[in-house]
Amino acid sequence: MFDNVSIFNFSGVYDEESFYLKDKGSSFYDAGTADDIPSIKLYDMKDISGTNCMCDDMAVESIRDIFKNENVTPYGIHFIDSGNYHYMSALLTEMVKEPFSLVVLDHHPDMQPPMFGDILSCGGWVLKVLNENKYVRDVHVIGADEGLISKLDPEDARKAKFYSVDESECLDANRSENADGKEINIQKFEFDTFSTEYPVYLSIDKDVILKSEVITNWDQGNMTSSQLFLLVKKLAASGKLLGVDICGECATDQEDCDVGKAIAGNDEFNRRIMGFLIGA
Repeated sequence: MFDNVSIFNFSGVYDEESFYLKDKGSSFYDAGTADDIPSIKLYDMKDISGTNCMCDDMAVESIRDIFKNENVTPYGIHFIDSGNYHYMSALLTEMVKEPFSLVVLDHHPDMQPPMFGDILSCGGWVLKVLNENKYVRDVHVIGADEGLISKLDPEDARKAKFYSVDESECLDANRSENADGKEINIQKFEFDTFSTEYPVYLSIDKDVILKSEVITNWDQGNMTSSQLFLLVKKLAASGKLLGVDICGECATDQEDCDVGKAIAGNDEFNRRIMGFLIGA
């Protein structure tokens, strides 16, 4: 389906993975699909300061310059490092120049107001897209924690549609309440019937997946990787998938896991989803 892959290496974690390498030591080569990829490009972002969790104005301009100089587009597959850099989705989608739906798979709503000024952050990028992207028509957040959704400002929460893969979170005929007792709609996600009116930009944070299946550097949800692939398959089959980004790598210095095994698990997941999206 897609013929280009961009990999943005902020933390250095992709130096420890091989899913994208066209050589005999890579996990992607071992899968027998490396020759199917016309373009894979790794971008070294480690020297850009002001990017960890929050992306300051100078960093934003540096990233936009890379996009411009390297002809990066939103139309393809993008690996954007750990969830600390999920704000890259906002910078990629600002290049979409047609009406689109944003579909987000994430254990966190990522709709927090800026901590100061108008700074772009991993925890607030969805809200920024809603408020500033003139081409986005609707936003669907799938798998976010009900407790985190309940803490959102009600006015902000009404701008997006929330779906749970856990029936216990769809309270009182798909209703829940925020911290002030005001209702927020959380619908039960139907994998078989979900669709959008507009072409889709899909943003995947692997922290939506059970920790027993893949380890990230954030708290995690209860979606299975099989459920995730089912949704991706449906969106790909619709012919309306504009582009995809994937984040949720573990940290190279993470202390709550066997880092080597965690990186290997992420490497394998990345290989699977890249191969799927190329062949879809």
